[in-house]
Amino acid sequence: MKHIYFVVLTCLVNLSWAQVQFDQLPNELQLYPRNSQNQATVPISGTVLTAGFRRVSVQLWREGKLSSVTSQTLATGAINQPFQLATIIRAEPADYRFRVFLYKNNDSTLIADRQRVVCGDVYVLYGQSNIIPGTALAERYGADFNDRYIRNCSYSYGVSDPAASIRWYPAKEPFAAVGSVGLTIQRLILEQYGIPTAIINGAIGGATILALSARDPLNHASTSTPYGRLLFRTQWAGVQKSVRAILWRQGEAESGEDAAGYGDKFTTLYKQLREDYGDTRIYVAQINLLASGSNDAGTLRDFQRRTRQQFKNVETIATVGTRDYDGIHYADNGYRQLAFEQFRLLARDFYGATDTLQIGSPDIKKVFYNTRRDSVTLVFEPSMQMVWRDTAYYSFATGEKTGSRFQKDAFLLANKAGQVVGGAAIGNRVVLRLGQSSTAKTLTYLPPYFSDALSPYYNGPALRNSRGMRAFTFADIAIADRIASPAQLVATAVSDQQIRLNWTAPTAGSQQFIERAIGQSGTFQVIGTVSGTVISYIDTGITDPYSLYRYRIRAVSSVSESDYSSVATAKPLILGITDTPVARLFPNPVGADRQLQVDAGVSAVSAVIIRDVQGRIVSEWGGRPTRVLNISIQSLSAGLYVADITTTGGQTQQEKLLVR
Repeated sequence: MKHIYFVVLTCLVNLSWAQVQFDQLPNELQLYPRNSQNQATVPISGTVLTAGFRRVSVQLWREGKLSSVTSQTLATGAINQPFQLATIIRAEPADYRFRVFLYKNNDSTLIADRQRVVCGDVYVLYGQSNIIPGTALAERYGADFNDRYIRNCSYSYGVSDPAASIRWYPAKEPFAAVGSVGLTIQRLILEQYGIPTAIINGAIGGATILALSARDPLNHASTSTPYGRLLFRTQWAGVQKSVRAILWRQGEAESGEDAAGYGDKFTTLYKQLREDYGDTRIYVAQINLLASGSNDAGTLRDFQRRTRQQFKNVETIATVGTRDYDGIHYADNGYRQLAFEQFRLLARDFYGATDTLQIGSPDIKKVFYNTRRDSVTLVFEPSMQMVWRDTAYYSFATGEKTGSRFQKDAFLLANKAGQVVGGAAIGNRVVLRLGQSSTAKTLTYLPPYFSDALSPYYNGPALRNSRGMRAFTFADIAIADRIASPAQLVATAVSDQQIRLNWTAPTAGSQQFIERAIGQSGTFQVIGTVSGTVISYIDTGITDPYSLYRYRIRAVSSVSESDYSSVATAKPLILGITDTPVARLFPNPVGADRQLQVDAGVSAVSAVIIRDVQGRIVSEWGGRPTRVLNISIQSLSAGLYVADITTTGGQTQQEKLLVR
């Protein structure tokens, strides 16, 4: 009996379709991209072909409960009546159902029923096997969570006509097609931010960048090319211009054979992606080291590192040092690590994550020698806290140590190993100690490919930050000479709130950083930045006029830095009468006769020094101690001065003096 009812219901639904021609209608399991209001408008439109119907309506169901009804009135006597309805769904862990009805008299007919529709974000994955869909690993990994709110848009593997078989799937179908990296990212986004996602993965194992960028000029979405099939899937899904980001992981094919010219090939692909997908963000993963291959593989990796600097809206991440590497691919934990590290960047860029400190791969900014050229300093982003660590290897069978690799050996000067004898990480810097003074012009971190007696592939050590993010490998970075230090730094008190600095500037520094410390044990902090040609600065941030202030300066360019200058010290001038004056100056202001009298009362004056506002001595008395004395200051022009008075008892006083 149940089978008979099913057949009758199916016939009724099919009959109703003959009465309506839909232009827009959700598909089963479809994901609609969310907008800036965290929602999507779902249009349902078409034409009622026959007369006699008075209304068409859409029921919106959320998680099995009726949420809203939207209707449009029809003219009962007319045919070919267009209708256009719209409902709004939110980006949340909820699926929606759309039931479309036609009404004739008091009867209603269900003409369409679409279920498990969601709203969220769309990502595209493209490249080679390390982000490939359909792996057994992805099937194993996906077994322990529900993919109810995450999606894939694809067709079954090996079909002759992709356009005829494409449809929406849960993310783990067909055959775990979004891959283990994609599934992990989708799961993390849903669990931490409550946003459903669809991932469309077009990666192909072993494919070259030329194969992946081949495009039919007359039909970009032609299913005859990998690029076209991927684009066709996004067009069919209605998300082509709504892709949040494209994750690009490729380059092993070229690194294993011929890596020359990779930059030009990527540039072509990049332009095509922007043309077809718009200004979506592209995340480029720098590939790991292969055991053997092209001598240009290191240059290829260096280009991948620099794509963030050369192309608009590109972000990068390193993969060297990822756990469970086998020389080409990764075991389960390695793929989960790669996915989690990628997720943190997505969470920062699209979901307002607050966990942003040191989640990116450390990237080299500049490299320069010390003055003796027997050490090299590597500077990374200011936020990085670098870690220098060697690696030891042990037998799993016996527990015995089988060998070691040292971080110093990962660095090559002028592509020659063995010149670095040690190193250390200090904040965002790594300092390499050399065995002797060097004339090498370039520095490389990790060779084009690697294999040794310990392992047929590179498994450490890897330079990293304190959160475990491994630094990008780099090739042939120029080593700059050390900039000369700012010289002859002098600090002079101008007033109780200002201290003037004067120095000789080096010629190579594009910026100079001025640092100040308060007291003998205070920590130096940057208080000002000036161009490389400036030779003076006034510190107006004096907060304690009774403290000692220490200053130093260093010069910085885009490629090098100087050592710090010598430290200069000064105390502010105390203008005005002190709390317990030891002497009285009068008249003040001094008149035209330029005669100044000092009265120390019961004390005896041993010295009087008068300075201008720049701290220079303009008059000085140091005769026989006396209680009262007259000083002629005929040589002084009108202006403000400061008098330092010292008594035989060791008391001092600073007094502002105005000469008219």
